[in-house]
Amino acid sequence: MLSDADYSGNASGARRGKKRSSGESPGDGQTLRSSGRQINVRVKRTNNPPPGQSKRKATDTEEEEDQSEKKYRKCEKAGCSATYPVCFASASERCAKNGYTSRWYHLSCGEHFCNECFDHYYRSHKDGYETFAAWKKVWTSNGKSEPSLKAFMADQQLPFWVQCTKPDCRKWRQLTKEIQLTASLAATYRCGMKFSNIKSEGPDQCSQPEDLEVLTSQKCALHIIVRGLVRVRCVQEMDRVLHFMTRKGLINTGVLAVKRPLLPERYCSRNVIVIGAGASGLAAARQLQNFGTQVVVLEARERIGGRVWDDASLGVTVGRGAQIVNGCVNNPIALMCEQVSARSWDHNEFFAQFSGDHTLLTKGYSMLLHKLGEGLDIRTKCPVQTIDYSGDVVKVTSTSGSQWTAQKVLVTVPLTLLQKNLIQFNPPLPERKLKAIHSLGAGIIEKIALQFPYRFWDNKIQGADYFGHIPPAPDKRGMFSVFYDMDPQGKQAVLMSVITGDAVSAVRDLEDKEVVDECMKVLRELFKEQEVPEPLHFFVTHWSKDKWSQMSYSFVKTGGSGEAYDILAEDLQGKVFFAGEATNRHFPQTVTGAYLSGVREASKMAAM
Repeated sequence: MLSDADYSGNASGARRGKKRSSGESPGDGQTLRSSGRQINVRVKRTNNPPPGQSKRKATDTEEEEDQSEKKYRKCEKAGCSATYPVCFASASERCAKNGYTSRWYHLSCGEHFCNECFDHYYRSHKDGYETFAAWKKVWTSNGKSEPSLKAFMADQQLPFWVQCTKPDCRKWRQLTKEIQLTASLAATYRCGMKFSNIKSEGPDQCSQPEDLEVLTSQKCALHIIVRGLVRVRCVQEMDRVLHFMTRKGLINTGVLAVKRPLLPERYCSRNVIVIGAGASGLAAARQLQNFGTQVVVLEARERIGGRVWDDASLGVTVGRGAQIVNGCVNNPIALMCEQVSARSWDHNEFFAQFSGDHTLLTKGYSMLLHKLGEGLDIRTKCPVQTIDYSGDVVKVTSTSGSQWTAQKVLVTVPLTLLQKNLIQFNPPLPERKLKAIHSLGAGIIEKIALQFPYRFWDNKIQGADYFGHIPPAPDKRGMFSVFYDMDPQGKQAVLMSVITGDAVSAVRDLEDKEVVDECMKVLRELFKEQEVPEPLHFFVTHWSKDKWSQMSYSFVKTGGSGEAYDILAEDLQGKVFFAGEATNRHFPQTVTGAYLSGVREASKMAAM
């Protein structure tokens, strides 16, 4: 069942009148339509009245106008264009419908309810009061705004509007009260549909699709379930909303397969060069390419990933660099894990920048970054030496002499490389940015991984996936304080530990075997009541000596300020942009922070 109201895009909610032919003027019985009501006006054509009748005719006209004022009442809301409002509620037996009421209550220019329907719900002796009172309890318990009757009418009584799916129609129709709008109904509705056999399904429940796809306005419009004409406006504005949210990286991000550009051409630069194929560089490059921009990624190493580097030589994946997700709830890294089905996580401690568990990716980060890099034009073994942004285009030159030009360039190299001027800028970096670069520190975390012939720790640890100890002396602080079981399922016997703080300098010049010996001393002290076997295989990282990193994470030096992260993130003349964990004030030191910084810069470049 449908009401006879339709809507073809005008927010006034007026019914459509018959179209007049060109040049036609209203004649006898011509129908005029206002906002929600039609009036039949007849134009009387008579000869000049006989003498003595003019005065009587004027009196009759005044009386008719007085009667009209009593029969109809305008909305008193300032700026409301509804000349003759219509009550959408029709709740009271004395509902004014499209006639006279002592007061119209305004929700929008096309949505009003009469004073009689107001009383029906608001007065305690009326039939509708219990319905309103029950709704108020629910509304208040959810911590929303004041439970006014206007809010009740908007939340419970406004009709739903649905658009005809016929390509040659696409008119908006108002559903009657007994019909609940659902996504399935919105996807199949056609003018003239019979609802006699359709039961109210209730609102659609939220669910996650099996295959994550790009969100489009056509898909999203079906899931806008809201009462009133606001649904019409939401659907009409859906493209703009999606473009904004996509450009900001709030939706349609990560490793989704994109078949055509996500944004209109006006948002896309002709070409962009990204320097660095770490998490931030790959995130930006993937996002820009999805927008429709031509992107080239220049990477100094023979591999992608930057400070993400997974090693599977010990029978399980051990991250030589990052391997922990700091909080799973609303974390884009967690979302990408869902997208590529990397769900073998080890949830352990509640300590995170995002809410949710602190999580170890047992399959490593590399799978995600390689998925991000699929389809990108990545040039490895291309260390960048100079960036010249003095002209209309930016010129990038590698150490081998190769040159590239682009409208915009994104620099994602680690902080240490900027501090040591490994890339020359022309013009030189502003003093403000140089000061920010040197006010941040570059921290180091080294790792050691050991493969044993059997799991000697199981009996004592009793199922825990990590264990630690308190250093025996201050000078040992940061030296193998925590050991992680890299195969909590118990199939492989691999432990990984970290070296942090002042302990890093103590092992910097040691041979790998010497570092292993120091680590074994700690393990044998922890398990002195049993035999601890020699490791079969091992590796030790050397990030402090890595030419293209020379660091693990950034931090604010004593006397410094977090504002340095923001200054480092500032672009130069709208041509040179910066990303990386050291440009993310809110989430530094993490892969998530690096990823988000790349998405942020892609958004900035698309907006300029």
